[in-house]
Amino acid sequence: MNRAARTLRELTAVVPSPGSWVAATQATLAVVLPAVVFAAAGAASLGLLASFGALVVMYLSGRSRRERAAKLPVIAAGFVLGSLLGILTGDSLTASLLAIGAVAIAFSFLSLAFDVGPPGAIFPVLTTGSMGQLTAPASSGGAAMDPGVVLATIVVGILAGYAAVVAPLLVPAVRRRDALAPADHGWTFTFTPESARILARLTVGILLALLVSAALGLHHAAWVLLAVLGILQKDADVHRGTIRMAQRVLGTALGGALALLFLLWTPERLALLTIVGVLVFGFVALVRRNLLFALMLVTPMALLLVTGGDRDRLLESVLARVGDTAIGAVVAVLVLGAVLLSRRAGRRLPASPTHTKGAV
Repeated sequence: MNRAARTLRELTAVVPSPGSWVAATQATLAVVLPAVVFAAAGAASLGLLASFGALVVMYLSGRSRRERAAKLPVIAAGFVLGSLLGILTGDSLTASLLAIGAVAIAFSFLSLAFDVGPPGAIFPVLTTGSMGQLTAPASSGGAAMDPGVVLATIVVGILAGYAAVVAPLLVPAVRRRDALAPADHGWTFTFTPESARILARLTVGILLALLVSAALGLHHAAWVLLAVLGILQKDADVHRGTIRMAQRVLGTALGGALALLFLLWTPERLALLTIVGVLVFGFVALVRRNLLFALMLVTPMALLLVTGGDRDRLLESVLARVGDTAIGAVVAVLVLGAVLLSRRAGRRLPASPTHTKGAV
């Protein structure tokens, strides 16, 4: 098999992930049900906003319900903190960059140190950037939504996501089944050398992304960072990081093209919620199997949530987000390239001379 064929196989290989449909079903219910309730009450746009908070359900999906019941509130607090920071800084470029950068670095460190696993820092960063854009005044390119309403709606979504995980424990059969699975209710701090290497690359990538975002303007930083995090936060291996970079760029580009289809037919109300549910299910089912296919689905889902299905905003967002992702991928390429160059330089360095006994 030649190199091109091997690379294509790596890009499109689907890794087995037993039980992923259970997590996908939970995530779909958590994201869609609050939106349905809000839509029934005549507040469909708030329902889509609540779906952001419900994304907390995507964390620790491979753990027992008891363990998730104990740990998800901590992750939910990160969502609320990110929302608050986004709301407070969304109309200032400098403050927004500092807030999003702090969230990205802090949650990257915590995810690595406490083995949170995917999606890692991605959704806190997305929440910080999105809430800033939604509440910023129109003069700053924001949607000028009421900050109190936005924060309250996010909390409602978080509670819905938490309920989707723990409510089945009220059923005796589910509780008995879950008792057979191992559960670690505490947080164990473990920061390995590989974790340190990943965090170092992430920190450099985040700082470079913030510098680039300063030139792009307000409300671009989060989306550039999503690409950097998606490529660099998984592992320390440069080859796997390069494959993830290609999957990230291709998946986002294909997802953007899929989102453009909604310009031909813009879904509304029940149709919009149905499509969001299908995309959420597909993303969660695929995220541990193949990043390319997962991102192809999550990109239009995120864009539909942010724009509320508004046709004009959707077109603008697709073009901006695909561009931001490409820029983030370039930043990740620079980081991975620097790692390769440093490794090659290290291999070329002569061995240190051996000092004999008594040498000065």
